[in-house]
Amino acid sequence: MRTHRYAADSRLIKAGLRTIGLPLAFAPSATYDQPLPCHLYRNPDGSIRWLWPSHATQPDFLRFYHRSSWRARLFVWVVQWLFRLKLGRWVAHDTLTMYTTEAGTALLQHTRVSRWALFTGTVGPNRKLAIWFDSFRGKSCFLKIALAEPAIQTVRREALALQQLQAQPFRLVDVPAVFAHGRGIVLQEDLGTTEIRPVNQLTDLPTGVMRELARRNWHRQPLRQAAFWQQAQQTLADLRATNDPRLPVTLLDKADQLMQHLDGQPSVALAAAHGDFTPWNLLLRHNRLCVIDWELQHDALPGLYDLFHFIYQSHILIGNRGYQAIRQTIERTLNEPEWQLFCQQQAVDPDLAELLYLVHTLTYYLSIYNRQPNWHRQIHWLLATWNDALTHWLHRRQVATDRQLLLADLAFWLHDRPHAALKLQCDRLANLPDSSDLDLCLPRPVAAQLTAYLRQHPLAHHLVAESRTFMNQLHLFGADGSCLHVDLIWQFKRKQLDFMPAEPVWQEATRASHGLNVPSLLHTQTYLRLFYGLNNAPLPDRYRPLFSTQPDNVPSPAELTRAVQQRPANQGCRGLRNRLAYGWDTLRSFAFRRGLIVTFSGVDGAGKSTVIEQTRHQIEKRLRQRVVVLRHRPSLLPILSAWQYGKAQAEQRAASTLPRQGTNQSSLSSLLRFAYYYTDYLLGQFYVQVKYVWRGYIVLYDRYYFDFINDGRRSNINLPTGLVTSLYGLLLKPRLNVFLYAPADDILRRKQELDAATITELTGQYLRLFERLQKRYPSSEYLPVLNQHLPRTLSQIFDRIQTYSL
Repeated sequence: MRTHRYAADSRLIKAGLRTIGLPLAFAPSATYDQPLPCHLYRNPDGSIRWLWPSHATQPDFLRFYHRSSWRARLFVWVVQWLFRLKLGRWVAHDTLTMYTTEAGTALLQHTRVSRWALFTGTVGPNRKLAIWFDSFRGKSCFLKIALAEPAIQTVRREALALQQLQAQPFRLVDVPAVFAHGRGIVLQEDLGTTEIRPVNQLTDLPTGVMRELARRNWHRQPLRQAAFWQQAQQTLADLRATNDPRLPVTLLDKADQLMQHLDGQPSVALAAAHGDFTPWNLLLRHNRLCVIDWELQHDALPGLYDLFHFIYQSHILIGNRGYQAIRQTIERTLNEPEWQLFCQQQAVDPDLAELLYLVHTLTYYLSIYNRQPNWHRQIHWLLATWNDALTHWLHRRQVATDRQLLLADLAFWLHDRPHAALKLQCDRLANLPDSSDLDLCLPRPVAAQLTAYLRQHPLAHHLVAESRTFMNQLHLFGADGSCLHVDLIWQFKRKQLDFMPAEPVWQEATRASHGLNVPSLLHTQTYLRLFYGLNNAPLPDRYRPLFSTQPDNVPSPAELTRAVQQRPANQGCRGLRNRLAYGWDTLRSFAFRRGLIVTFSGVDGAGKSTVIEQTRHQIEKRLRQRVVVLRHRPSLLPILSAWQYGKAQAEQRAASTLPRQGTNQSSLSSLLRFAYYYTDYLLGQFYVQVKYVWRGYIVLYDRYYFDFINDGRRSNINLPTGLVTSLYGLLLKPRLNVFLYAPADDILRRKQELDAATITELTGQYLRLFERLQKRYPSSEYLPVLNQHLPRTLSQIFDRIQTYSL
């Protein structure tokens, strides 16, 4: 035995047992000369979990163990067989000999304790020793001994709760009898001495038990007056004040958002609750439910509290099944006729009840974990599930946009992983402008894991990942149309040049108020100077405050390039590898983003120019794709009048001339003119395809070939409509074709270039044309849009563009 290995546990056990009058030491002396040899079983961290006498013939320590899974049941089966074969010592990880005095031995003989087992408790401020023994009044018992002031209060609460329940017993539920209690100590009945079965899911519970528990002390109260709500608000404020680096900032932010959203509730349903209604506190004995551990019993918690707690805790701590499994179980349960009737009778909103449960549970346990020096793995499971639950409800209640929630969850995921957010200037991620990207410097394996996490995120309606040899560009699109663009950088490169080391940036980063790590000031300054300098761009004004002084002679881009080329990372074989990687990235860039052609048609005054400009802006800012606007046709061939007036003057004359002013009536002249323009379309479409579409551009046509069909007069052409329409079949079909229209009165208020009759006639012709073309060419979309409300028009068009460009 190595006593020093268990020094902390030995002090804990010694202090606890002294409370009940049993003196102990872990080394023999003249006074402590009565040995108590024990076996022990360790926790994964090496601390003592269970302790039992070496001479034990029964595995009594299993009374502290919940058989929640097949592995747990297998463990119990193996242990029981080893004890039957008198090989119980094989279960023990180690031995530990305690020593007591003659008075201690006399106490044990007086109480006739022959079988016992000790559990050192769950780490935290509510930690207690739990001792099972078999000789008090002929019954086996549990003795709980509090080890700190918070635990003393919970032990007292449990004793009082059990006494009240004994005075007013349940019809379908058994609770332990209390034999004695004092300051920080409670002695209670062991309900598991006869044949028992574990409870792992709601379907294991006897019919009606859950609803009987839920009906106790049902009442309503204004939310702001509820004690649990006031405590949750105070706890959240305290958690922010302590600034525990282990608590993700975005988790607290989301809890705060949800609480602000709920704060206006005038009245909520409250009821008494067990407070820790979980599988490990439940036993089935003779088809009756035995409920133990009433330490967290409360008379006024949100209605249905125990129901939600059972589902959440069992799904998290038994197999860590995740929030989606919790969501499915809750919805399946509350859709049962019995629960629907119960909610109607008690006038409870189950959604609100779950939200209130979530607020109370999250704040209560975070306050405990905040005071707990060492965290076990299950705490991280709980935090991750609560975070997912908050995301679900904030999205469902439309409290935050998909983009804001994706940002928050990204920061939560990165909380304990190496990273550094570059050029991030905001105090909260929710305040990051929609037009801003998020640039993260992080190790390549972490970037791959983050990409996988975001790809399966429930709010990521679609994710486009552009992979390069030194970074990944992620484009996330939420179901609500919001976009988030994230650059994951593990190597700082400008073309083929590695311009600064990346690893020190994330290694020396520190946590900021928004929850992400940020680089040191020196790394930030170096990155900004090199990034903008090598790109021959001025330093933006918003970054100038980061530089206390500006050097008098800023190096030119050429000088910076020469300096960077001298870095060892750009010399020899490494330099050759960088050049090859740059060439490979350039080739792959053609395949990442799909280009798209969008045409806009409509009579003059329908609002095309405004819609095209706003659409261009949204594509550049939200989709991060390059845009080119073409007027009427590819323009591979110049305007006809350019042969006479020159290109510049011809374009000026075309822009200043009112539409439909041509007087050409000659069929031959019209045919020659149309042949010229059609040649431009026929040849130019391949030029546009190669130069723009294949390179990922979105091409916006301000008018298109449809003008020749419906409004040839605008181009001074007079030809049969059937001929012009049939030749459209030889052209590549744009993916999206938008026809903007509005009532004649609205158009005349904007622009008085056409009369009302002409506007109405042309509008009808375009609508009929688009209907025919949609039937003939279903692989393209011919979309008429009533342009009376600009935001609605832009949203409708942008949604289509976003869908087709993904």
